[in-house]
Amino acid sequence: TSGADAVIIWPFGSKDGPMGKEPAMLAPLQARVAVVACHPKQDILAAGYGDGTILMVRMNDGAEILVRSNGTAPVAALAWNDKGTLLAFAAEDGDAGLLAL
Repeated sequence: TSGADAVIIWPFGSKDGPMGKEPAMLAPLQARVAVVACHPKQDILAAGYGDGTILMVRMNDGAEILVRSNGTAPVAALAWNDKGTLLAFAAEDGDAGLLAL
């Protein structure tokens, strides 16, 4: 879920989906989550925030790695390549980058 000040992950491990289950809340910041991209091979996600911050977060324990600290504009897009070895980002002001892992 984006638009909150944390990444909210709902469990879909049964036929009932998330009904009656608590979500996991990961990577809380003082800025709103703008975009989320799940890693294609591992239980990792990248989260981009309204203040330009980008974090990688391990879903099973919430461990975080700072990819980019406060930029000048909100993160507008995040994408992993098929192998999960590259993370691309773009901000609303046109700033962009590619992180090799």
